[in-house]
Amino acid sequence: MALTDTKIRKTKPTGKVQKLSDGGGLRLEITKAGTKVFKYRFKMDGKDSDHTIGEYPAISLLEARTLRDEARQLVKAGINPNDHKRHQKQQIAEQAARQQAESDLMTFSLLLDEFYTHKTKSYGDRKPEWALSTYQKHKLRFEKHVLPLLGTVPVVQINEQQLEDCLLRIQEHGTLENRDKVYSVFKLLFEYAKGKRYIDRDPALYISRALFVKHVAKQLKHVTTPKELKTVLSKLDAMRGTFEVLSCLRLGLHVFLRPSELVAMRWDEVDFKAKEIHRITTKGDQTGEGKIIIIPMSRQVETMLNELYALTGETPYVFKSPMTNSHITSGSINKNVRDNGLNTLIVPHGFRHTASTMLNEIGFNADEIELQLNHVIGGVRGVYNKAQKLEQRRKMLQHWSDYLDGIKAGGDVIPINRGTA
Repeated sequence: MALTDTKIRKTKPTGKVQKLSDGGGLRLEITKAGTKVFKYRFKMDGKDSDHTIGEYPAISLLEARTLRDEARQLVKAGINPNDHKRHQKQQIAEQAARQQAESDLMTFSLLLDEFYTHKTKSYGDRKPEWALSTYQKHKLRFEKHVLPLLGTVPVVQINEQQLEDCLLRIQEHGTLENRDKVYSVFKLLFEYAKGKRYIDRDPALYISRALFVKHVAKQLKHVTTPKELKTVLSKLDAMRGTFEVLSCLRLGLHVFLRPSELVAMRWDEVDFKAKEIHRITTKGDQTGEGKIIIIPMSRQVETMLNELYALTGETPYVFKSPMTNSHITSGSINKNVRDNGLNTLIVPHGFRHTASTMLNEIGFNADEIELQLNHVIGGVRGVYNKAQKLEQRRKMLQHWSDYLDGIKAGGDVIPINRGTA
């Protein structure tokens, strides 16, 4: 029986999906929430499919029947109406994007803002590609090095020489790491612009790498011998600074977290009952959704955290800044290390290198060390090591904390026998 406007208006939601047929493949579907949507059922290549026509009452019953007839003609011609609808939308979007770019409305600055939104937006249940901290770092670089030169330039007028000039200016200041970071964003940004049809030609593809000196990353300062490590531990005990900063540095030697991960650690990630820290991070995670690093607590770490809880336990952060409502920063612990002269021996990120080197020498399994460092393990070993090896890592971290205590007291390397561990 054909539908009428009166019947459509009077049909109320029931908490279940309702389907009211109008004939000829057209039906009105009423969702649990009460939204009324016209759909056309068609068959192509032996498969039944649905084509969404639109919502009622924005689309009237008469309009829905007309659009159903048009879709039916497409099917007869061998054209999938869903593909046709997508193609039409794409053509409209391309035309609008081209008009915007050609009318000089799409400047480099506007493109960059749109790109930032794209990179920091959640799609469905997938988290943004860029964490807030990543976005902020890129934003600062571009505000300082690029926007003064290109901000007001229409995107369609930008060529590779202008991009090269920006990169060479950064290089002349000696900040090669910043130059490479800006270059990597140029590549992504103009690929995005071409995908959005703002430009016909991607100038970033033609940047000449021959113009730039090679950036060799400096190895992070760290120690690799018991004697050097004893000096570091002694200096840590004698350092001046706030309780939060000094506690962060001392804890960092035990838990292998990156400085940026360590300073932002929250109390809701600390489980005293399970004797574990469950730190959420995006490092080493390819999904963009973040993952949890499980850090078993040694007795020494548990003691330090209990002492901190007495001071900052009523705040969200383990290392709550005494100056702000947030946590201390990795910059503050780096500054403290420099101010106390420890940076001639080691830097906070170097704690991880020291732990990795010395635990390998002591005899611990390399995969267990890599897992605790949150490094990606490749190949078949990486698939196998999705098993967390938690108990082995618990023993390893307790051994490491005991080892640090032993070194500080003047002890020697404590070898282990993996066959009996």
